Amino acid sequence: MTIKLLTINFTILFSVFYINTNAQISISHPLERMIFQRNNSNQANINIAGTYYSSIDRVEARVVALQGGTTTSWTVIQTNPTNGYFSGTLLVTGGWYQLEVKAFKNSILIDTKIVQKVGVGEVFAIAGQSNAQGGAGVSTPATDDRVNSVNYSNDYSNYNKLPIGFSKMVGDSGKIGPFHYVPWAWGKLGDSLASRLNVPILFYGAAHGGTSSEHWGKSAQNLPFNGEFFILQELGAPYRALENCVAYYGSLTGLRGILWHQGESDRFTDLATYYNNVKHVIAKSRENGEHNTLAWVVARVSMSNNTTYEGPILGQNALISGFNNDPNYLPVPHVFAGPNTDLISGSANRTDGTHFDTYAGQIEFANAWNASLDNTFFSNSIPMTASPLLSVSLSCNPSNASTPISLSVAGGYSKYAWSNRQNTAQESMGISNNANKRFYNYPPVGYEALNWRTLDSVATITVSSARFAANVRKPSRKTLFSPVIDLTVFSLPTNPTFSTSAAQVRPNESLTLTGASCNGSYLWSTGANTNPLTFAPISTAAYTIQCKTLHCISLISATQTVTVSSCFPNSLSLNGSVSSLESAYASKQSIQSIQKVQLSGKVDYNAKTKVELLPGFEAKSGSVFRAFILGCN
Repeated sequence: MTIKLLTINFTILFSVFYINTNAQISISHPLERMIFQRNNSNQANINIAGTYYSSIDRVEARVVALQGGTTTSWTVIQTNPTNGYFSGTLLVTGGWYQLEVKAFKNSILIDTKIVQKVGVGEVFAIAGQSNAQGGAGVSTPATDDRVNSVNYSNDYSNYNKLPIGFSKMVGDSGKIGPFHYVPWAWGKLGDSLASRLNVPILFYGAAHGGTSSEHWGKSAQNLPFNGEFFILQELGAPYRALENCVAYYGSLTGLRGILWHQGESDRFTDLATYYNNVKHVIAKSRENGEHNTLAWVVARVSMSNNTTYEGPILGQNALISGFNNDPNYLPVPHVFAGPNTDLISGSANRTDGTHFDTYAGQIEFANAWNASLDNTFFSNSIPMTASPLLSVSLSCNPSNASTPISLSVAGGYSKYAWSNRQNTAQESMGISNNANKRFYNYPPVGYEALNWRTLDSVATITVSSARFAANVRKPSRKTLFSPVIDLTVFSLPTNPTFSTSAAQVRPNESLTLTGASCNGSYLWSTGANTNPLTFAPISTAAYTIQCKTLHCISLISATQTVTVSSCFPNSLSLNGSVSSLESAYASKQSIQSIQKVQLSGKVDYNAKTKVELLPGFEAKSGSVFRAFILGCN
């Protein structure tokens, strides 16, 4: 039933219909060819995250096995995502996969995105000196598509220059980031491991040519040392690259362990010195990764110019198994025996008597490492798995149009860093020096080259639209990363208005609230989001409206109060039909009516001065209609 009061309100309706024909979601994590370290049950949680560009209420994901592994069922990873991004995990067994992600709204498929190749397998960091880093001579490429690395190198282990991305390991043109400028023999080892384990393999490179155990031990403790000019100890070399592998990249992917091949520069180093130097490095890497059981695989190596030396070999053996039960040289826990590469000799393998600079030598080198990384090692080592993605909360201030976005990370970390752009080509450039030659390296297309300097050291930032990411650095130096959140298109809401169908309604009578001038969806103070909103209020109430775009809500509108009462202060003019039991119409003045009271209708009129039934009024036989001249309070 409609009540027409003497005051007439005119309502103008305004609606906007918008169709976004662009992509509705994007995936920012994992990146193409990213490999997650599996646990010893052959499983890993894959972190999945991305941005939504239209409203969604459910995100599902699955992996489809490409080589090894098991295709999963579609799994809901998040419902009703907020803060500008979606995020979740998917438990996956070891293998090489295609990742598929779907987004829904009200059970309707909104968009599907695919990461062509992602893996659960084995991740290693390589450390040591030139026979681990590689250099002059050849490199043996991986032939298995599942062998990967970060294809970037930089002698200046600058935290802000570290790109995030992954590539198939190729020959001399490829690199093993963050430090190696050639793949050396590790592609061959990757092939062997991928074939034997039937999982993908990822290598990080942190070895530094020309470095001794003293350089490593002291740089791990942030102590000065006497070293060659090319060891940039002012930037933390040689240890800093390994820190980046463990604390930065290892946080993203996890890590099985460190492959240590070093000793050629320690010809005259004794057992105690070598043992203690490397013990410091092991301890620091475990601190950086916050993983006290991080595995180290220590090769036995000393050969230089076709001559072997006892000191480093004794030190390496002591790290693995101790020395003559001497309490000063106890075996370091979770250190495993690597290959004895001093047994690989001859000019066919090492043309200079030191380096594995031939294909034959590299095959022997890789085979020796493959034999050491046996089933006993994989069963007894305890891998470090990928860290969960950092949560970011989003709020907005629509009254501040220049910087309406507020992004926050929970407090308590020693360092916060924010990125709102990619590094420029100059900022991304890595420099590698070898044999008096300088090489310039740039991250490949598709890598994230996030700039972490522009907005720094605060837990909350207030900004304008851009593409954002956050990381935090803990006292251990371990770094946690948020997803990349694409807010390059950020719509501020308009300030809506609304009208009411009546200023007063009787109990159980319908009221219609009609919003206007909103460029998004309407949010009523009742909690409803439909427009117009029709309902029967149960008591007198004040109503407001707001406008919501994808990530932002407008200021609250002016309040309008609607009275719920049968007693109207003004005269009533009634029309329409009464077909059921209705509350009485009561006026402190008069009532005029042309209503039709149907057979099943029941209604009372009550006025102070008069009740006037005009031509057109009808009360059908069997209906209940009564009129009173009493008035109301």
